[in-house]
Amino acid sequence: MNFQDLKSKFKNIVDICVDFIINNKRYFLAGVIFILMIVVVFAGTQPKTSGKNTSGVYKSFKQNSDNELETLINNYYTAYAEGDTDTLQTLASPYCDREISYIQFYSNYIDSYNDVKIYTKPGLTDDSYLVTTTFNLKFTGIDTLAPGLDFFYIEKNDEGKLYVNNIYKSFNEENNVYEMDTEVSDLIARFTQQQDLIDMRVEVQAEYDAAVESDSALQKLMDESLPAATIEWNTEYDAQVAAAAEEEAKAQEEAAAAEEAEAQAAAEAEEEANSYTGTTNATVNVRESADAESSKLGSLEAGTSVTIYAEEGDFYKIDYNGTRAYVTKSGIDVDSEDSTEETTEDTEEEEETTTTVSSIAEGTEITLSSTVNIRSQMDTSASKVAVAYAGEKVTVVMSYAEGWTKVKYGKKEGYVRTDLLQE
Repeated sequence: MNFQDLKSKFKNIVDICVDFIINNKRYFLAGVIFILMIVVVFAGTQPKTSGKNTSGVYKSFKQNSDNELETLINNYYTAYAEGDTDTLQTLASPYCDREISYIQFYSNYIDSYNDVKIYTKPGLTDDSYLVTTTFNLKFTGIDTLAPGLDFFYIEKNDEGKLYVNNIYKSFNEENNVYEMDTEVSDLIARFTQQQDLIDMRVEVQAEYDAAVESDSALQKLMDESLPAATIEWNTEYDAQVAAAAEEEAKAQEEAAAAEEAEAQAAAEAEEEANSYTGTTNATVNVRESADAESSKLGSLEAGTSVTIYAEEGDFYKIDYNGTRAYVTKSGIDVDSEDSTEETTEDTEEEEETTTTVSSIAEGTEITLSSTVNIRSQMDTSASKVAVAYAGEKVTVVMSYAEGWTKVKYGKKEGYVRTDLLQE
């Protein structure tokens, strides 16, 4: 058969196939749609990944041969059985206070973990593991061992050592203390659905059921004693947490009260230092606050001497039977200067003194040689802003020809006779 004959025969076969497809196109279309549906469903059921290794979860279990991993798991179980939470925190993290308390409680019922076997699958990264362990648990005072199964997510820390990521242990899963990484959680969820783990879980459960059935003491511990003790521990722990919170709140309240009392004492001391005297010019009502509508505490007869601590609006703050109270300014005449600060020389002599006093440069800091009253105005009858004592310092703001100098004393400003600053 020559090339031309082959070409003619191939063309006839193609024509026959095309005619068949055209005549049966509805069946072919249905088949194509079916194939596409399979592709879509298959694609939709594949786990979503972020580029990290997740395929290892579908592999069969590998019995551990890593000495570092074996040491970590065995040390973990030894510390757990002993309630040694200090050691546990070097092997696993993080731990919350509640879990630490639970381990210390639960370890009282445990003698040891025996016959520990370790099975692994790869974690998300090359240096991480999905670990399943089986063991026989010896409870205190119970002869029969209780078979058990456990899970760990093992990673390397910043120092390159393997450790238990405690976020993915059962305690945190049940109590939601720490937020889980969604990628790790998804991987673990797929891990728990694998048939080899399901088979292992069924096998261990059957062994556990048989052990409990064979030993009434073990059955009583697991069904009655341990659950009741766990409830009691939980109640006591909650009570301790509540008591600690209440004590902390009380301590904070006492500290705040002490701070407030200290601040009030300091304010009263400052008021006392800046106090001056006055005399009632009529019968005046004593009020609880600087408000004519506030509660009346009593009254003072005309001619009564009072100690004035501060001015608040139209009221003086005074001492009334050992407590702070208020009277209207119009009912009080402020006493004139005493002789320790200002002389009682006649006006002519005072005027002569003020005219011969030299001014003091702005910004000059003066250490007082005697106690002086700092006035609100350049007048010996003006109200006091403060009292500055010998040895304290004032800073000159400006000197005036009238014989007065404006000074700054702490945060307050007022006027002092210039000659008293030049003593």
